Amino acid sequence: MHTLKTSRPYAVQTISELTARIRLLLEDSFDQIAVIGEISNAKIYNSGHWYFSLKDEDATLPCVCFKNANASIKFDLQDGLMVVARGKLSVYPPRGGYQMVVTSLEPVGIGDWQLAFEQLKEKLGKEGLLDVARKRPIPLMPRKIGVVTSASAAALADILTALKRRNRNVQVVIAPTKVQGEGSAEEIAGAINDIQKLEDIDVIIVARGGGSIEDLWSFNTEVVARAVAAAKVPVISGVGHETDVTICDLVADLRAPTPTAAAELVARGSVELVERWSNLNRLLLLTIEQRLSAARHILERLNPRRTLARQEEKLSRLALLAAGRKERLLAAVLRLLAATSHRWQQNREKLLTLGPQQTLNRGFAIVRRLDGTIIYEGSQVSPGDTLEILLRHGKLTVTVDSCQGDWLEALREQRNN
Repeated sequence: MHTLKTSRPYAVQTISELTARIRLLLEDSFDQIAVIGEISNAKIYNSGHWYFSLKDEDATLPCVCFKNANASIKFDLQDGLMVVARGKLSVYPPRGGYQMVVTSLEPVGIGDWQLAFEQLKEKLGKEGLLDVARKRPIPLMPRKIGVVTSASAAALADILTALKRRNRNVQVVIAPTKVQGEGSAEEIAGAINDIQKLEDIDVIIVARGGGSIEDLWSFNTEVVARAVAAAKVPVISGVGHETDVTICDLVADLRAPTPTAAAELVARGSVELVERWSNLNRLLLLTIEQRLSAARHILERLNPRRTLARQEEKLSRLALLAAGRKERLLAAVLRLLAATSHRWQQNREKLLTLGPQQTLNRGFAIVRRLDGTIIYEGSQVSPGDTLEILLRHGKLTVTVDSCQGDWLEALREQRNN
């Protein structure tokens, strides 16, 4: 066993004590520093902490950025990125080495918001989520439209006004959600996932009014982008103003410059149909007038009565042909409208037929416990249980005296006997 001599002119201290003194000196002397360098050996641990090095041509500085600090950094840690790091120097006792505890990172030459946007855009682009080939066409005449936006936003009022003006027959289902602030990206993604579960939704509008890049940032997040890409139905993105472009716009099947434009794009089908009919009608009339004018010139030039008679007969045929085409066009429009109305009536009648009220009207009844549990077979109850019987009008409260097995089998035996 070794003993320390007490005659030394200096105090003997442990490694931990010496390291603690060095750490205190470093943190006191370098408590607020900023350095510029290139990120290398970047690692993100399950704990959420970032470990990396900053280097230049002649030196390397180990760094750590803890989870509570990197949560406010918008862009991803990436080797080769030139940044300005702010923080303080400290010592990591287990290795006895000094390191920089980073509290913030700023990319050099580009803003952190823009860098985060470009990183996510590149990542999704490599996965093919921005390809034009994967974008789906918007239905020409959607019957039910889902809208994901804030319930109190002006964007929602603009969408509803535009839909009412362009197509009064369309049905709108609103999935209200936060559109900015903490947790809003997850809410938007959740609303998209929830509303697409409705089987009769034809198209979804994801919308928000204009704002700063910070206000619109929820629509530049990966969780929203993947929710839009995974939607079962086409998605129209109407986020911000015309000059604003978000990741949501790039992933969506169709980008609209504003929320109002998104509503007009989705409701344009019926308007286009009417406009197409009007244009064809005008074209038809113009063609008739042109041919009549040409025929008049020919008649004036030829003049003989026989030629005039032939031209009149030809004009009559053309007029009849034009009238027939006009009638067929109108009939096609009316058939389309009638088919839509008939399909709606059929669906309505099916719903009424399948409803419980129709069953009650035929003399059947619904038996359930007092807590609302439906009774399907005798094995669910015991003598003495109190049940409710729902009739067409009113209900009965009864007490079970006895329970029997399969009443159909008993009825067959009774008939056989």
